[in-house]
Amino acid sequence: MKPLALFLLLCAGLIARDQTGTNGPPPDNGSRYIVDDESFEKEACKKVDQLAKEGMLKNYSDLAKTAPKNHPSTPLAPVSTQSLEPTELANVLRHSTVAMGLRYQDPHTRKWHFMIGATGFVVAPGIVSTSLHVMTIDPGMMRDAQAVAITEGGKVYPITEIVAASDRADTSLVSAPGLDLPSLPLRAGVLPGEQVWCMSHPDGFSYMFTSGQVARISRDRCDEKHQPALHVEVTAEYCPGSSGGAVTDAAGNVVAQVSSINNYDGFTTGNGKAVSGIVSARTCTAAEEMLTLATAGANEPIPLPTPPQRRKTHAPKKPAGEKSGTSRKSGSPAP
Repeated sequence: MKPLALFLLLCAGLIARDQTGTNGPPPDNGSRYIVDDESFEKEACKKVDQLAKEGMLKNYSDLAKTAPKNHPSTPLAPVSTQSLEPTELANVLRHSTVAMGLRYQDPHTRKWHFMIGATGFVVAPGIVSTSLHVMTIDPGMMRDAQAVAITEGGKVYPITEIVAASDRADTSLVSAPGLDLPSLPLRAGVLPGEQVWCMSHPDGFSYMFTSGQVARISRDRCDEKHQPALHVEVTAEYCPGSSGGAVTDAAGNVVAQVSSINNYDGFTTGNGKAVSGIVSARTCTAAEEMLTLATAGANEPIPLPTPPQRRKTHAPKKPAGEKSGTSRKSGSPAP
């Protein structure tokens, strides 16, 4: 091989080696929000413990007992008409979404524990929308509990009041004084087939952003005493911990709020033949129900916590949510 050709070949190899060495993940220039779930929850726990020592936290039971009979009008942000790219939308939703932290007391040991158990989003200064079942107590797991709102930056704000509530529609507006994040608008009238996005904290995975579409609009009556609630069922993924999360359109308008998951794992035909298959219906509270809470009116009665029952045996019982065709609340502390 001629000397000149050999020289050019060696130069090409060095250039290729240098390019290979610089390939890989791009440098983090601060434009990406990178979640450290363990650190996020650990730091929140420290701040919550300090707030507890200062007497700044309020028990769920007290919030339920002192909730007003009537709720005031809440000023809402105007509906947005500007569609966003998914990456832009993720940033917008994250800035307005909080993790609902739960400091709860074990019913047997009386020890206090902490977890990130649900999701909420800001609709007005100091006002967070979340599912009502997030603000109630599972007596099998909790003697009492205290709720806080945690921002993406790790700031912690105690929940001091249930401002408005609908047990029928499983939604509520709660007060977090000092919390001043951008408010998400509420938009009624979403249609089947519309594309939607969801920001939530499923099972401790903070600020998960998923997408899907509206599968159907439905009504469901919790009992004969109440009018049926309006629901939006979506295909966007979420799981326990997501309750209270915003489901939005491309412009960042909230069209629904995560409420529950209904799992159907099969049925038996008339001749006794078992038919297997799993269908998950992700049911959300429609924005119309939240808009009602933002208008002055009467609050529905808030379920008061029931004291834990003494067990004669420590043998674990099968959760009711394991039965076929039953609903499991997404944000409840159930398994």
